Amino acid sequence: MQKVDNMSLNLSSNRAAKRPHIGINGGDDDPPLDLLSLYQSDIGGRILSYASGADLCTLDILNKQFQSLTTNQWNVVTKDRFGMNNGKEGWKIGTSFLRPPVFVHNVSMFVEEGDLGTPQVAANESIVVDVSDMASNNGIQIRDASNLVKIRSISTPMNNWKVSVCGRIGSEVIVTSNKKKICALWGDFTHATQLEFASRSGYGIETIGCDTHLVVVHNGRIQLYGVRQGDINNNNNNNNTELLSLKKDIRVEEGPADEYEVMDKKLAWGPNNTHFVAGYPHKICVWKLDATNNEITLVMTIDVPNWDVTNVALAEDYIVASSKNKKVHIWNRSTGDKMLYRKADEFWGVVSSGHLCDVGISQQLPHDEEFVWPLFLSCHGNILVSTSHIGCAICIWDMKTGELIKRHNEADEQGVVEMLPVGFAAVTDIAHLKRLNAFLCAGEYENMWAFPTNQVQSESALSIRNRVDAARLERENVSDSESESESDW
Repeated sequence: MQKVDNMSLNLSSNRAAKRPHIGINGGDDDPPLDLLSLYQSDIGGRILSYASGADLCTLDILNKQFQSLTTNQWNVVTKDRFGMNNGKEGWKIGTSFLRPPVFVHNVSMFVEEGDLGTPQVAANESIVVDVSDMASNNGIQIRDASNLVKIRSISTPMNNWKVSVCGRIGSEVIVTSNKKKICALWGDFTHATQLEFASRSGYGIETIGCDTHLVVVHNGRIQLYGVRQGDINNNNNNNNTELLSLKKDIRVEEGPADEYEVMDKKLAWGPNNTHFVAGYPHKICVWKLDATNNEITLVMTIDVPNWDVTNVALAEDYIVASSKNKKVHIWNRSTGDKMLYRKADEFWGVVSSGHLCDVGISQQLPHDEEFVWPLFLSCHGNILVSTSHIGCAICIWDMKTGELIKRHNEADEQGVVEMLPVGFAAVTDIAHLKRLNAFLCAGEYENMWAFPTNQVQSESALSIRNRVDAARLERENVSDSESESESDW
């Protein structure tokens, strides 16, 4: 039935007459390609044999709806269901998260050997960049964002803890940082700019980038840097080769030394990079970026005195934060009011809750755990995609209702990663790959969860999986051969 639906068949003979006459078998003399013709053909007989009357009615309604909905109607339907404003494309993306993903285990050779530290990953529509905070691995790996094939890698003079990408596609500036320095690299990396800070943070200086700007948060300050545009090598002003130029420097607020320090992945863009959110231990700030005038303006502050913020995200209608006590909290972006959800609990019955949590009563993590990795978050309309506190999995949430729609556990089902409640399988960073509609989760392994919305994305994701599986099999064969050689001795 899926193939029939995907052909976007017409119920109306008038519509069929208005478009080129294409027969069922591709010939000009075949009957028009509409549902009536299909039902009267051999394939129609097979459809009627295997489909119930209810299924056929649903098929008719769906085809009629997909053909007749205007652009405005699609926008209304998609906004209501998924909170997205881009009509059919939003519908495709929203429904894709509910289907089984194409899962690829350990997609990056970069995070495969030795003591990994806390790998970080950043991406735009063109490239994916990986770094690690291990002193023995101070390199940067760059891959193609459409197929994850390595483009190049480079060693840098500083130990890289964090990474972000800014600048226009094809002329990206890669920004890495540790607790005292920021290094911006461009092109073949012969052009570099380093900035030094007297940072109090021991977790690395946080940055996020867009086409035109880089946002830096440190020492209770937010700094906006303009990103150099164009080709430095062909610029007439040869003396001006700085990749970053300070445009705005704002103190968030006077306070204790640790009150406004960003300590984890606590910076995130909203849709279209017009706003961003910064999280502090007990405060969340939403800022507006005026890229044309190099201005940033504080538009909302949310105080959270009762728990520690570990991560943040920004949707069109919601502000999201994860907490140290393993929960996700959501606010209405227009009003700043916290969302309250009525949820069924297996022990307490129906309760009103101000948070989401993918850990049930029977799955509670030990309360005496000294450190729990923060959840990593990605917003798509009303859909929130997060990592899970239960081993190698990702969660799909409906922020409008507070429902955990789906937890994808493909890693466990394929037997490649144990679904441990705690341990070294924790995720240390996540990046959304727009061209694949996929999520890269870095950690002990780097796993990819792809949710294809079209045939091109599906073929690309399957190609990546086949390539990774073939490489893994080759390594296993080499390892077996080496073991046999050693046993002969």
